[in-house]
Amino acid sequence: MASQTMNTSLSIDSTAPRTIEPQEARILLADGWQAADLHVHTHHSYDVIPTRQVDPLVMYLKARRAGMAYVAFTDHDTMAAYDQIGWTREGLVPAVEVKVLDRRNVGYTIHVNIYALDRRQFRDIRDITGRARDVVKLTEYLRAEGLPFTFNHPFWHEPDEKPDLGAVIEVARLFPVLEYNMGRIARINAQALRLAETLGKGVAAATDSHIGEIGRAFTLVRGGASFREFFARVAARDAYLCPADLTLPRLKEEASLRIRQLFDRTSWLHAKESLTMDTGNALLDGLVRRMAREAPEKRKISRWLLKKIVEALAGSGIPGALYLRYQRGLADRVGRLLESAELAV
Repeated sequence: MASQTMNTSLSIDSTAPRTIEPQEARILLADGWQAADLHVHTHHSYDVIPTRQVDPLVMYLKARRAGMAYVAFTDHDTMAAYDQIGWTREGLVPAVEVKVLDRRNVGYTIHVNIYALDRRQFRDIRDITGRARDVVKLTEYLRAEGLPFTFNHPFWHEPDEKPDLGAVIEVARLFPVLEYNMGRIARINAQALRLAETLGKGVAAATDSHIGEIGRAFTLVRGGASFREFFARVAARDAYLCPADLTLPRLKEEASLRIRQLFDRTSWLHAKESLTMDTGNALLDGLVRRMAREAPEKRKISRWLLKKIVEALAGSGIPGALYLRYQRGLADRVGRLLESAELAV
């Protein structure tokens, strides 16, 4: 799949996902439209700092107060949030985000959100992603089971991996819905929209929050008697997106909050928390993780001083600016690929 050769023309679906501003979304919500932010993380994800703001029950109630008709916790490779608060609350959609390291079809790791699944299906999915590691087999299973699923942040990759953008385009064909992700800059999200238009795929806007935000970006559908009907309309491109993009102020805001949450913990930097620093800059994250792994008596720098150093670096905007620069370069590479590719619908 990754080795297929692309030609030089585009065949673009004339119907495009429609984006709207928050004030327009509020009008639609008042008129009976349904909203859902279908990508959020609780403290059960390995890369989330465990605070009250990311407790599943707190987030569920917050989402419902914000007018979200459906709430889906997409923790990494776990459904423990549902075991904690129950699987059957009104508007609660059992969901999970799974990683697939498919070296044959993709070459690196991709993330997939899966919705409305039960415990048996989750066990089957973990077997596919952990043993077969085959995205084609995974999507075949999901279709056979009738499960809704999305291709998350299509052009994302792990920090130590190199993306194969041609493979991404081919893999996207396997999915009913692609994601417009708040953790990506506008230019990358624009390419995700373009890819969806080209392939005639649906698009869902989501926050991908790791800090307790929910409903800052969401998808709107008119009516619908169930979540499956909601998702079917998204897949049919019969939806509005109320999106948000990553900017330097937003990146600095999130980094500041995560630093404060991390260092204000009473028991500082437990084993789980040593993996949670994610400021968008490998230097900052690596510094904190290295300190976390050292025994207290071996630390050459105090907790207070380390916090000040990390806060100063993040607050300078330099790490965030470097991260955004990388994303802009990635967006340019994706754009050039799409310009030279023939994508048959």
